[in-house]
Amino acid sequence: MSRVIPLWKRFTSSSRTRILFFLGLFTAYLLVFTVILHMVYPVWEGEAISWEEAVLFVVETVTTVGYGDLLPFESEYTILFTIVMIISGVFLIFMFIPLLLAPALSEHIRASPPRRLPAPMENHVVIVGSGEGIRALIESLEIADLPLVIVEEDRSRAEDLLQRYRKQAAIIWGDFSDAETWRNASIADAGSVVVCAREGVAASVILGVRGMTKARIIAVVDNLGYDRYLRYAGAEYVLSPKTVAGRILGRHAITGSPGETILGISRTAAETESGLSLLSLVSVPVMAGSRAVGRTFADLALPERYGISVLFFWKGGSFDRFPRGEDRIDASTMLFLLGREEDINRAFREEIAGEAQENEIAVIAGYGDVGRAAYRELRNAGVECTVIDRQDHRVNVIGEAEDEEALRAARIEEATTCIVALNDDNATVFTTLMARNLNPDLRILARANSHAAVDKLYLAGADYVSLLPTIGGQSIADIILAGIVRVLLDLPDGGRVVMRRALKRSEVRVKTVERRCGVRIAGIEGEGRALVGPAPDETVMQGDAVIAVGDPAAIRRFIRFI
Repeated sequence: MSRVIPLWKRFTSSSRTRILFFLGLFTAYLLVFTVILHMVYPVWEGEAISWEEAVLFVVETVTTVGYGDLLPFESEYTILFTIVMIISGVFLIFMFIPLLLAPALSEHIRASPPRRLPAPMENHVVIVGSGEGIRALIESLEIADLPLVIVEEDRSRAEDLLQRYRKQAAIIWGDFSDAETWRNASIADAGSVVVCAREGVAASVILGVRGMTKARIIAVVDNLGYDRYLRYAGAEYVLSPKTVAGRILGRHAITGSPGETILGISRTAAETESGLSLLSLVSVPVMAGSRAVGRTFADLALPERYGISVLFFWKGGSFDRFPRGEDRIDASTMLFLLGREEDINRAFREEIAGEAQENEIAVIAGYGDVGRAAYRELRNAGVECTVIDRQDHRVNVIGEAEDEEALRAARIEEATTCIVALNDDNATVFTTLMARNLNPDLRILARANSHAAVDKLYLAGADYVSLLPTIGGQSIADIILAGIVRVLLDLPDGGRVVMRRALKRSEVRVKTVERRCGVRIAGIEGEGRALVGPAPDETVMQGDAVIAVGDPAAIRRFIRFI
């Protein structure tokens, strides 16, 4: 059975495999019936039949085109045999058309994208354009069951979107400057409008739709320098995935205290001023010289001694969602800790922090939008930075980052951290490879533009990779989902860490939520309590904020349930 399942998956996943299978089955059918007919016809009819006549008879029967000289039959057995052959042949052909031929044809015949929605929508998300972050945005929004509409001005790109996302979103195409396009997208009743286009096009679209809808308008741009113009045009939010990615890389490089790393849980002013003991989700890189290097999670005993939980960890470019006591920590490990901020700070000082370095040096390869954002984060934290770029932006080293002499001039061998923020994935991979070779103890954080580059960067020696399209999609989704659920962390294996306030039930036990939804409850915040790793019999009260971990389908059930 274990061998049958992979074969069946392979058969059902490829139209070419299915067609080849049918052709083989059809050939076998013809051969078997030809041999049987050649053997039994002389016995039943008392006349010899040649192989050519047997093949002709079988083909005539299967294709239902009629018969030649073999009729009429004398034997009732021949008649019965012919009936069986006709029924099985017709079944085989009609099975081929809907199950094999139709799907294969549909994959090659591109449907024309419609001009309007098949039916009016409301409270949906209208995505304008087809930027690189579309895939990540759709994946991030799928947990909330929000209707999606993608509007594209270019017909060929709209056709491509239709082939890729027809199951996840409605696709329409039309002129961005034509008001009818937006009426066809039911923009008046939309909940959010996301504009993914160049700054000039984005401004024109925003000016055109802002009077037609009350939806919040989110502009996604490369350069945040145009922020105020797009806001003046009518955008409520202006995001730059490159700037966000640079900030993330910069914060991952700061090792002074866990409070300076990425905080997964953003807080409202009311929550911050409430005085309650709130939970923090923090990423903590383990550096060379840390007291935690060489120890296991069982040795650290963070839950027992500090009341904090290691939700996940990275190690050597591999992500592990389920830490075990025997897992050993090294200088490539990054911990994701959940707990009260004061408990995390105490554990960091006593168990994780290494010896303070007076002259911490970071090398930044590339000084575009990503590199500049990372540079600002590091400089604000007091980290000395050396920048390499091919253009003179008043950088320290002018040259190619993938040049060994440029890396040496930037003091790569003395550095503690290197951020590779180049716009070319191949150059990023090669620079990472060289930096790792020149300084084996270096902590390398890299930017990737495509999914294909992520694994290559980890193999080249990167400790952490920020995928630019994913960062953009997640940042947009955070705004859209704010009233439904907070996405604290998107996991590399497709899972999510979310926080949602329990509103639908007066009280329910943790084990019931986990069993019904298929999630893991990692923490609960409520009036006068903040629980990490709550017991199965712990009660979730109405109004509690619940932190859950699960795949998108499980998170959808979780949102519906509580």
